[in-house]
Amino acid sequence: MSDSGRQKHRDRVAELSRALAASNGPVRLQKSTSNLFRPRRSDTRCALDVRGLNRVIEIDSAAQTAEVEGMTSYAELVDATLPHGLAPAVVPELKSITVGGALSGVGIESSSFRYGLVHHTVRDFDVLVADGRVLHCSREDNADLFYGFPNSYGSLGYATRVRLDLIPVRPFVRLEHRCFDDPQKLLAEIAEDCTRPACDYLEGVYFAPGELVLSRAQLVDALPSGESASDYTYLRQYWKSLRQRESDALSIHDYLWRWDTDWFWCSRNVGAHWAPLRVLLGRKRLSSLTYQKIMRASHRWPLKMLQWLRPRSESVIQDVDIPLEHAAAFLADFEREIGIRPVWICPFVVPDPGFTLFKLDSSRTYINFGFWDQVRSSRPDGYYNSRVEDLVARHQGRKSLYSRSTYDEATFWSIHDRATYQALKQRCDPEGRFPGLYEKTVGRA
Repeated sequence: MSDSGRQKHRDRVAELSRALAASNGPVRLQKSTSNLFRPRRSDTRCALDVRGLNRVIEIDSAAQTAEVEGMTSYAELVDATLPHGLAPAVVPELKSITVGGALSGVGIESSSFRYGLVHHTVRDFDVLVADGRVLHCSREDNADLFYGFPNSYGSLGYATRVRLDLIPVRPFVRLEHRCFDDPQKLLAEIAEDCTRPACDYLEGVYFAPGELVLSRAQLVDALPSGESASDYTYLRQYWKSLRQRESDALSIHDYLWRWDTDWFWCSRNVGAHWAPLRVLLGRKRLSSLTYQKIMRASHRWPLKMLQWLRPRSESVIQDVDIPLEHAAAFLADFEREIGIRPVWICPFVVPDPGFTLFKLDSSRTYINFGFWDQVRSSRPDGYYNSRVEDLVARHQGRKSLYSRSTYDEATFWSIHDRATYQALKQRCDPEGRFPGLYEKTVGRA
């Protein structure tokens, strides 16, 4: 970005800062998209419009970093980096996820077995706090907020600028899909790959007991003569290919967004796995953003009436992080007690254990299990989400807070560092203009 472009960024932030300082009472963000899946109360808070903070500021090819505004989507960032032969070290799997959102939440992808979570790949960032100040945060400056911001979900402030690591990439990715009938064998191979990485991207899927697939991906400059890259952006579905093909190839762009077209496999929940509907929607509308809109519309009148025609069910949309040595036992318990399939399997390491609101052990490898579906149930609403939390605790894991949580306050703060959070809250938001972390992630604020 030119000097004038950088000045425009500063002007946009200054305008937001003035608007926040001049306002009174509780505040919320006004933005175009959200990847949070928590039930929320009606909102009368003052809206801070951050939709304009969505630009790429600079791609530094020599330093292999990108500097972006907080509401920049990863789709926009990837489009800016690929012409330089670079990509973010960790690219969350849905195009609509923003850099600031992934930083204040917890972001992961199939490169995480090498680089960790999104916040492990961030060099520095700026945070707009409740009184209108903008604080620069790095491992040296405002280090307590740098390490406390991930997993704070906007309860301490909003990221206006982020500088993050890029990695060299190549035009194509070759994939190997290997089937397993035993989770322990798959997890043993993951452990080996995390210790001595021999591929560029690594992930798996649990389809059913005795039916798992481990996918390794390798960056390559070109495909063999006569071979073309597969296209899963329209009529074909990537997740189905895992059991149909032993090997495959994608462009690097399509690999990074391989899950977005069908929101992993959740497109089937709105009928978009059906070929005639895919043709009707068209390629551009086959995306996670479309499915999010449909899902949110289904909770509003009159579409909510359609739920009366369905068997009673509970939405279980969760990502949980389990130490590798407990992962097989967790998966067995999850199958028995919850039974959602498929389940995403994404290994990750912890390069820096210092992040205070999402504490993990750097001596351990973790497995992120992602599962997103409805469970038919006659039990009280929230039962299965609560069971997930119990399973995570039993297996010494952590649960992401982007979706529904049922913890009572004492249990919540036994998991998260209350003293550190309260000290940061007092410094960044002493009047409580932003919802507290528990109020926002559990109490529907």
